[in-house]
Amino acid sequence: MKNMRSYYLLCLIILAGCTLPLVNSEAGLKDKTPTANPTLNGAQVEATAASLLPTGVHLQASLDLSGGLDGKPASNEQMDYLLYLPDGYHQDLDREWPFILFLHGAGDQDNDSGFLMSFGLPGVLYLQEQPEEFPFVVVSPQAFPDTPWWSGDTLVVLNALIDEVITKYRIDETRIYLTGLSMGGYGSWFLASAYPERFAAMVSISGSGYRMPLPPNEELICKLASVPVWGIHGANDVVSAPEASEFQIRFLESVCGGEVKWTLYNDEGHLGAYERAYRDPELYSWLLDYSK
Repeated sequence: MKNMRSYYLLCLIILAGCTLPLVNSEAGLKDKTPTANPTLNGAQVEATAASLLPTGVHLQASLDLSGGLDGKPASNEQMDYLLYLPDGYHQDLDREWPFILFLHGAGDQDNDSGFLMSFGLPGVLYLQEQPEEFPFVVVSPQAFPDTPWWSGDTLVVLNALIDEVITKYRIDETRIYLTGLSMGGYGSWFLASAYPERFAAMVSISGSGYRMPLPPNEELICKLASVPVWGIHGANDVVSAPEASEFQIRFLESVCGGEVKWTLYNDEGHLGAYERAYRDPELYSWLLDYSK
């Protein structure tokens, strides 16, 4: 019965993803001076998004890559993502907000927003099961088809996405956080290693370190020495070995002098670890303890 309820919930989420309001990348990302009231009707949101966007819901948006990056052609025309604005975003117009970039796991073959909302942090936000105090702007990009986060030009594109979000929204640049699960957990390590100056802290779940043979490349991993890292894993994970994740966490700590935290849920597997972690208020309190 529990599995059947989970099946119906997943179907509901996927159907809901088909009707998410669309945020035009030229209009919808200009939200620093709101003046109008939003609705959740897709066409109306798109028409009024330049002045005010809904809070407490997911919005669909995209980063336009048709003009290339740094004078070079991009591998894809755009990167789609979900945007979440916290409640209260429009009430205090002088406030700058902490920002979480979430990287999803593998399995999205159709670039479907319903997939993104079916698990992890976007799923928690969709079900409104986040802690009562949740003062974060959250952006959840969709990986390019059949492309891990660390392949091709994806890391460069993610860095450009962060730049655009900072430009268009009231973001506290000292509190930019990174998290991911499974493939996205590994992707978080690659992204933070490429741009360690960007992130105040990072949480990787059901996948910590790099998808390469052990021991990790010392030059690569030690780029994270300035980024506090919390690795979370389930002891019963048969998809991603918790021993390999802990090895890389400990390597970062002992060899590079990095600040780390390691949590092993003895009664959880691959999926259970991130469903539990993203509902834990301690995760978000820990992030907010750090700033650049």
